[in-house]
Amino acid sequence: MGDTGLCTGLCAAVCLSAVGGTACGDNARPPVVVVQGELEVRVTESPAEIRVLRDGRPIWTSLRGDDDGRGGAAHLGATRATRPVLAGYEGGVQMSFGSFRFGADEDTPWSAISSLRQVEPSPDRIDFVAHDRAGEPIGRGQVLVSGAAGGGEVVIELDMSAAGGNRTSLGFACADGEHFMGLGGQSWAVDHRGQTVPLWVQEDGIGKPDTPDDVYEGIWALHGRRHSTHTPMPMMLSSRGWALAVDTPTRSIFDLCDTDPDQARLEVWQDRLALHLFVGTTPADAVARMTAWVGRPAVPPTFAFAPWLDAIYGEANVRRVADTLRAADIPVSVIWTEDWRGGNDKSGGASGYVLEEDWRVDRTLYPEFEQLADHLHQTGFKFLTYANTFIDSESDVFAEAIQLGHTIQRSDGSPYLFTGVKFRDSSMLDLTSPAAVAWAKAVYTEAIAAGSDGWMADFAEWLPTDARLASGADALEYHNVYAVDWVRLNWELMRDAEDADGVERLFFARAGHLGSQRYMHVLWAGDQQTDFSEGDGMRSVIPMGIGLGVTGFPYFGHDIAGYMSQTTVPTSKELWFRWVTFGALSPVMRTHHGRSARMNWNWESDSESTAHLRRWAKLHMQLVPYQRAMADQAAQTGAPLFRPFVFDWPTWEPGWSVVDQYVLGDRIAVAPVIEEGAVARSVLLPPGTWYELLDARPITSDGTTPFAATAPMSEIPVFVPDCTLLVAYPPEVDTVVAATGSTVDADEIAADREVWVYPCGEAPGWMSMLTEPGNLSYARSGGTVAGLSGATWNDLPITFTMTGSWATAAVVGPGSLRVGGTELVRADGGPADRRLTLRIALAGG
Repeated sequence: MGDTGLCTGLCAAVCLSAVGGTACGDNARPPVVVVQGELEVRVTESPAEIRVLRDGRPIWTSLRGDDDGRGGAAHLGATRATRPVLAGYEGGVQMSFGSFRFGADEDTPWSAISSLRQVEPSPDRIDFVAHDRAGEPIGRGQVLVSGAAGGGEVVIELDMSAAGGNRTSLGFACADGEHFMGLGGQSWAVDHRGQTVPLWVQEDGIGKPDTPDDVYEGIWALHGRRHSTHTPMPMMLSSRGWALAVDTPTRSIFDLCDTDPDQARLEVWQDRLALHLFVGTTPADAVARMTAWVGRPAVPPTFAFAPWLDAIYGEANVRRVADTLRAADIPVSVIWTEDWRGGNDKSGGASGYVLEEDWRVDRTLYPEFEQLADHLHQTGFKFLTYANTFIDSESDVFAEAIQLGHTIQRSDGSPYLFTGVKFRDSSMLDLTSPAAVAWAKAVYTEAIAAGSDGWMADFAEWLPTDARLASGADALEYHNVYAVDWVRLNWELMRDAEDADGVERLFFARAGHLGSQRYMHVLWAGDQQTDFSEGDGMRSVIPMGIGLGVTGFPYFGHDIAGYMSQTTVPTSKELWFRWVTFGALSPVMRTHHGRSARMNWNWESDSESTAHLRRWAKLHMQLVPYQRAMADQAAQTGAPLFRPFVFDWPTWEPGWSVVDQYVLGDRIAVAPVIEEGAVARSVLLPPGTWYELLDARPITSDGTTPFAATAPMSEIPVFVPDCTLLVAYPPEVDTVVAATGSTVDADEIAADREVWVYPCGEAPGWMSMLTEPGNLSYARSGGTVAGLSGATWNDLPITFTMTGSWATAAVVGPGSLRVGGTELVRADGGPADRRLTLRIALAGG
């Protein structure tokens, strides 16, 4: 654990000097100090204060105790007893269509911590009793320290139950220029400094305006507000070298230097608060420590990283779509069918294509569902369907669920019914009831038995706060946990099915809270609008993906071309083209027909669109080995596949706030075109030499001056840094799922790969490496290569063919590329007859 030591108020003068204390004869007691490795914690008794230092440098400082009698919550800690009040609503909270309106809290005073007494240190902790200004004890607390070389973890716990409150607050100082990134699926910003962010699982809203969270105007339940999200996470990353998680299931509020620009305050709706501070050498290291604590998901099946395409309108059309994709040479590994349990156009298109709320297969649309699944499997597709937690009054399971008592209930024991997504009575599965969960798993497993390989696990945001639950839990406190338990149910079901038959499956969900991370196969951004708008259109996806990646969700995707057309227009050709390129450079590439399915532009709308999907689906398929390698990195370190620049360029200041660019893995910088009508966009990259991914044209960036990137409707600006090496499938791969007939699957090409190598101006040395599963490893050395004359592979001469900036050569077996006696590329592992295509981008080519 590194060096360990502790000091008390009676410690030696040398120790007092080290912490800036006064002489032992003075009235002021010096801080109590615990040191663990590079971490040091100082606890001052009066006025109360907690400091965390790394190598003697303060990195986190609490607000001080209430030493001036002004009261309030803006102190080290505070508590109060209150409740929201909203006329006509029990508990002061209104749920409407999955959105929540909170009444104003009763105006009760905060009881603030003034001093800490009975401060007792030990080698790895400091315990204390918290007192108010009158000297009355109002709580207990402890600081736990676990430090080592490179950083560690500090846990600050406040138990304020003695004061009888149900709110707890903890405050800390905001440093000049400090950035705060994370908080889950936030669509309006990446850096949340200067904002107050309430964290509560609910619908995102349709069109989500930049409206303050406590303003409920107009059709608020449908539109949402600034921080409405399915995936709020009480977790964030600071530019001061730490990540933070508040371990709470309840509603929390993060005031990040908003009310006071020098102060941050974290509030939870319970009588205790546990803050985990993860200190790292870099932002990526801090997140690695935080995700190790919260739990990382296992790497999903490889087909997650291959293209997915939606298909609806019944069995015949789904089969037609699958066969058309193969005939059109469009590489797809997943067909997902949302209307497998029913759908219709009964409204004449006014409400779009409406899905039914049954839980079992619709034998009218899919009379031979099992045979359809067999056909898709034989042709190299996984077959995904759809599920959610609603028990609709007209669904096929409603009577059974009510009779068995598997729904949430009213206080009088009757089923809790609310107006659901179909504007009729609906209830929800009670996830606190083991019997209800077992029953639901049995029903969902029928889909697996029929041939489904998983599904969209939708919703989980709607639990009313006044519901009665089988466990006896308070629904207000359990509300956020419902989303966690929904994800866990699906994870357990998929795990048990695979254990039974060995078939790889996955689910993808949109809702979650703290603790969902370890169970989430794939998380998608929800139902964006079919436009370019901020807040809820295409451009909202990038900040959401970054915030979710920082908080532990590495496998991220979104509805290509959006979903909701209410209050906007159906998907246009331009939007569809732009979103396809964006999806191709995302961890998960998945299309969606959208609510206005008959009117939305899609891949079959014209031949140009079919060709566009083919081109970008091929690129996404080729990048599967790269993404799979990045997934291993995510499993080991928590680094997301859709990430901010600060993970790999930690000293580049703009990386903390850029909202319209991201990095795919650790070396592909993506700048989607998100403005309607644009044929170019401004791009800002970290300093250095960069290359366009496909054309290898060089760009030099000083890190502060944007440049204009040309991007016609069919293109997307995407770049890699100096010295990059990428590994790709050959372009002929149709699917990563085993297939019969002429379909080329990943098993057929085995370890055959393309290796893309970009110029490198650095001194010789191994500059870029990548490792795939199966011990397939690749490395690229530094140094400029102007030409490839005399090149050898395993000491045998090879010939390159030039096309534009690229030189290409086919070689066999693991080995080494040398140019002029200098080793340029290594490829290790795999069989002796594996085929590699070397693609070398030449400097100045």
